[in-house]
Amino acid sequence: MSQIVSMPSSPDIAAHLARQQCSVQWRGFFQALAAEFVAALPPEDLRALMFRVGARFAADHPLPACVTVEDLQRSMTAVWTSIDWGWVDLTQEVAQLNIHHSLSPVSAAFGPDHVQWSGGFLEGVYQSWFDQAGAGQLKVVQCAPADAWGCVHLQLSR
Repeated sequence: MSQIVSMPSSPDIAAHLARQQCSVQWRGFFQALAAEFVAALPPEDLRALMFRVGARFAADHPLPACVTVEDLQRSMTAVWTSIDWGWVDLTQEVAQLNIHHSLSPVSAAFGPDHVQWSGGFLEGVYQSWFDQAGAGQLKVVQCAPADAWGCVHLQLSR
């Protein structure tokens, strides 16, 4: 039986909980880093940089051999939960695989003004993991900016 969780009705409570996704000791550092990034590079270059950082992360956190989509989801979620970065749900459709990453701290770390390029990190991670799994001919693309909770929808397709 699934449990239904409601979102806080108070915007103040929701904002407080969203801020908790990035430790206060790191938030100022990441926001200053984001400001320097934005001053130095256009958004498309920042997205490409974050993609490369994500690919490096995936190389440092390789997945074991996986046979099924469920195996991939389990292995990916094991990496994310081990570092308190949420989890992933993979759902297969006819021409694509939906990737729903829940509770990534990236948007909380860099702030809502930087979701245009910070999502490149998860694109890079998932692209590299799917490349490792043998899906190199397919591409991971983020479908919408992360929400305040760090939930991101991506797709793997041609």
